[in-house]
Amino acid sequence: MKKKQIISWAIIVILIALLVWKLSLNTKAQLSVKQDSRLLMDTLITITVVAPENKIDATINYGFDEIARIAKLTDRFDNSTELSILNREKELEVSNELEKLILLAEKYRQKSNNAFDIRIGKLSDLWGFGTTDQKVPSNEQIKAALPQGDIVLNDRKVTLPDNVIIDLGALAKGYAIEKARSEMQKTAPSGLILGGGSSIVAWGEHPEKRPWRIGLRHPRESGKLLGIIELEDGWSLGSSGDYERYFVTNGKRYHHILDSRTGYPVEDVYACSVLLKDATLSDLLSTLLFVLGPDQGKAFLQEANLAPIAVFWVVAPGKIVTYEDGVKLPKLTY
Repeated sequence: MKKKQIISWAIIVILIALLVWKLSLNTKAQLSVKQDSRLLMDTLITITVVAPENKIDATINYGFDEIARIAKLTDRFDNSTELSILNREKELEVSNELEKLILLAEKYRQKSNNAFDIRIGKLSDLWGFGTTDQKVPSNEQIKAALPQGDIVLNDRKVTLPDNVIIDLGALAKGYAIEKARSEMQKTAPSGLILGGGSSIVAWGEHPEKRPWRIGLRHPRESGKLLGIIELEDGWSLGSSGDYERYFVTNGKRYHHILDSRTGYPVEDVYACSVLLKDATLSDLLSTLLFVLGPDQGKAFLQEANLAPIAVFWVVAPGKIVTYEDGVKLPKLTY
């Protein structure tokens, strides 16, 4: 066989091999949609993914495993977690990850003049929200439980004041869901993670070739929505509301979002949601801005320079206040 013929046949063989390989890839790349829900971090976490059929179950497990891992780091009610040990021992050399979360929380505590405060564990326990012992404490009890003293960080060694119990509930879920998204993106081209409605992240696009649509819960009327948010690729939504954990005594509603400066639940704010690309920060800011309320919250945002960001508050008796910087909110109605 002549040299030219040998080269020609070799080229044909290579082309056929490439075609078979490409067809194989296309077959493997057939995408499926699957949804699963599990109880983690004291809430129902729902994951929806669009991924190749042969990777979809593993992808969902990656997400849930990552959320469970963060829970084992940050759950202060589990005696075996790193945070629980720190709260008991008051001094501990912590992991890089826990140090990162504490540093972030302390940064925003200082920026907000204690409107956001992870030193609030003792005060929260006093109120007992979500337990069989929820009650309105006395003024004297509240005053004694107010957080005092600074958290000291030095080369991953964390030292707590004697009366401080750290509670990372205002940012841990957002962080866990952000980490899960990062893992799942490796094998799923698109998906959505929803954690109890308070933290939501999306990546890619919906199977119908559109953004992911999220109904915004009405803080007073079950089944009614304030509006629909379309989550584009990479965006997250963090929400805080007085409707999650609360009790009513003598006709007055007491909810779990406490102002550490007064020791009492924030009044006249029903809900706050933050649209941002960082789920950890959107979770954190939804609490911080709930406590500050619209007027102080807008001033904080203008100084913080976090664009692109959008925020809305629902305040008594049902007014919606918005803040938009680089991204638009849909029309919202109470």
